[in-house]
Amino acid sequence: MVITVKERDEDHMSHDANNAGVRMWDVYQGDVLVGVYHSEADALKYKALLESGRLDSLKAPPKG
Repeated sequence: MVITVKERDEDHMSHDANNAGVRMWDVYQGDVLVGVYHSEADALKYKALLESGRLDSLKAPPKG
């Protein structure tokens, strides 16, 4: 699965956030938004965590 980090564009932020100069980064796993961060460094850390597979063990066990 491809994981990407993109800076959120002004069209997808509130007017207040734009006026305050807030910048946000979205983390996508495929086409699914899986995280939103105020710092690019934090978004990249989360991307690395997803790519490492260390979160795989946190998945819920199958119902049965």
